[in-house]
Amino acid sequence: MSPSSSSSSSSLPSTSSPLGHPLPLDEHACSVSLPTWCSVVGYEEGSPSVTDKLACGYPRFVYHPYVIQLMEAALEIDKQKKKSSSSLQTSSQEGEEFDCIVLPSRNSAMRCHDFLVKACGYLDGKAVSPRLANNIANVHQIIGQSRVKLFSKDNAFDNDDGDDDNNGTNHTNNEDVYDPKSPIRVLDFGVLGVHAVVFPAQTVFAIEAKSYWQHTGEVLSSRRAEATLAKLGLCSKCEVDETKKGLKRVTSSFFNSNQDYSEQQQQQQRQQGWSTCPHTQQPHLALFPSEMESSSMTNHVDYFLGIQERIGSIVGISSSNVFLTPSGMSSIYAALRCARRRRFVNHPSSRGGTAIVYGFPYLDTLKMCSRPELVPDGVEFFGHGNDVDAQSLEKLLRKRAADSKDGDAGVSVLITEFPSNPLLNCPDLYKLRALADEFDFALVVDDTIGNFANLDLVKSGLADAVCTSLTKLFNGRGDAMAGSVIANPYTEIGKWMQQDLALHHVDHEGLWRGDAAAVYFNSEDFLERSSKINDTTEALADWLKDREEIAAIYYPKYTCPKGYNAILRKDDCGGKHKAGYGGLFSIILDHHVCDRSFYDKINLSKGPSLGTNFSLACPYTLLAHYHELDFAMSYDVQPNLIRFAIGLEDLDEMKKKFEVAFQDSRLHPKLPPSATKAKMQTRPYSTCSISSHLSWNRGIGTNSSRIKSIQLTFGRGGCHPMVPWGGSMCATRRFVTHKMAPSEGFDWTWLAQNMAANKCKNLPMKRVICSTLSAMLRK
Repeated sequence: MSPSSSSSSSSLPSTSSPLGHPLPLDEHACSVSLPTWCSVVGYEEGSPSVTDKLACGYPRFVYHPYVIQLMEAALEIDKQKKKSSSSLQTSSQEGEEFDCIVLPSRNSAMRCHDFLVKACGYLDGKAVSPRLANNIANVHQIIGQSRVKLFSKDNAFDNDDGDDDNNGTNHTNNEDVYDPKSPIRVLDFGVLGVHAVVFPAQTVFAIEAKSYWQHTGEVLSSRRAEATLAKLGLCSKCEVDETKKGLKRVTSSFFNSNQDYSEQQQQQQRQQGWSTCPHTQQPHLALFPSEMESSSMTNHVDYFLGIQERIGSIVGISSSNVFLTPSGMSSIYAALRCARRRRFVNHPSSRGGTAIVYGFPYLDTLKMCSRPELVPDGVEFFGHGNDVDAQSLEKLLRKRAADSKDGDAGVSVLITEFPSNPLLNCPDLYKLRALADEFDFALVVDDTIGNFANLDLVKSGLADAVCTSLTKLFNGRGDAMAGSVIANPYTEIGKWMQQDLALHHVDHEGLWRGDAAAVYFNSEDFLERSSKINDTTEALADWLKDREEIAAIYYPKYTCPKGYNAILRKDDCGGKHKAGYGGLFSIILDHHVCDRSFYDKINLSKGPSLGTNFSLACPYTLLAHYHELDFAMSYDVQPNLIRFAIGLEDLDEMKKKFEVAFQDSRLHPKLPPSATKAKMQTRPYSTCSISSHLSWNRGIGTNSSRIKSIQLTFGRGGCHPMVPWGGSMCATRRFVTHKMAPSEGFDWTWLAQNMAANKCKNLPMKRVICSTLSAMLRK
């Protein structure tokens, strides 16, 4: 099946959708519409005017309504289990409220439990659990002296792999680990492998639990939550308690699952490109996936194995080297844990080794490696990923090796993206490979942006492990979460990782078979879609690059052509694919174009995620780094950066949409280059408004104590001083002012004396002030 640009435009959500609508319109959508700049800011600031309208969100950031309903069910089950335990009748927990988070497997729940124990102080017996809802000042309030044992000595190991050292406690796979006396307890639903971790409500536990969910990507999908609710008798296909806020079933039927469609309406939908999802029996609006009945496989196919074989055939390796995970981030977490296990094997007395994050990555990669609960030896961050960083990295490794007794640098893994998100930079993988071989650490590459159909990271022997978010282009439709880890059979460390993951990677780490089925059918035409998106994106980027509205464009063809092309695949995957630069680019608009208006006007789907069959735009820096903009800017990621993930739309149609948005957001004509270049000020001038009747004695005299401050106004033309005193003073419009008091280091006596000297030359008052202050600034 090949993508067709001649299909009805209504077959893709290729236009801007109302605030809060799922993207695509489906109950399992992985994105949500944030159609205006203001809505993005409101989302980041938690404004109810925005958040109350969100039907869903990106699953690692926003709990799906089915997941929320399952959390409520877990708390009810927990109450019943505690009531049945006579040992709790005199417990200090009586009357205390609890909250929880749900996880896709027993092992992930145990890992989350141990993460919370460490993060909240229950490991050393001093429970730090701030009651944020009561008093923000008491954020480090000690509320207990409970000590809780860990299930494993380190998060790199599952419970059954550990021993009793370091508070590790062994339990068999079938053993119920629920402890009603513990303030942090693991609850087994007894259905579909789903577990919950229960903890005190309105405390930092909820914050840390959400951090674990977000950073590690070990999420429970909406499909698995729905199936679990149905098994528990709490939810049928179209019957959800709509009296509870936020739990209304979101469907592609425009939010009304009870609507009955006539045969004529259904026929009209089919003509417009609508299909019926084989897993939800709901109509959906998308050009892909391929329908189940059109597949050459039967309903008895092993969807997990089908995905592994498909990836293996594209990369040219055995499916046994491909391991699946519930999300893209969980694939990186799985590779991190595997690399740390290797470190423990080779250095039993270590703490798992330091992680290195190289280049500016997607935010949760760095945040995950920065958590001491996950990487006790910490992280080294080289955020530019350029030649200077490569030299600094090598210097660090050599110093650490020289300082150690056995010449070991103490590093377990280096994680990088190729290319990076959102600047589309490419690190020197050949240099990193050489360092990994010399200092014995695993090189893990996230290829989600480039994808394994475009890049040869495996047969080239560059990466020990390749991590991919299958949620993105491989799936395409944006309705299912999944990830993969490819353990490279062409490197020694990759071979070790394959054997280790074959032993430790249990049940695809919680990937649900319903999601695997969706990904399997959606990815049937992955190669054809990837090839079309490569072509459209390159042509669109070439068109944009020379436009006057674009100040900068970040795309591998321009940011790192040599490094990218060196790893570009030369084969065509059996005639189905032409390797290219991927479907992502970011832009910075020129000063004469309003960023906010452009984003509001561009008639595309707008929201988080990428790699969908429909184009997606977002002000990436605001969505990913809104509360740490200074950090992002220090690595050249500008707040006004807008990222585009291009889909299957027609190229000419995309050009028209950009053209209209440019025209509607233009502030003024673009100034010629000569007018925009900063020029040196040839004469001093001031924005002061001086009263004509002011005398020298009333103004600034030799008594410098009369001067209270210097006010500097900053504009594009330079820095313009103003001195306030008893007379009037004003600043010209469009300037930002900043007052500098005497305590900030100015020599006020010098200023007064020079003012007096200039006055002796019988110069006009304005020129006296301007020339004196200009001299002071040059001093």
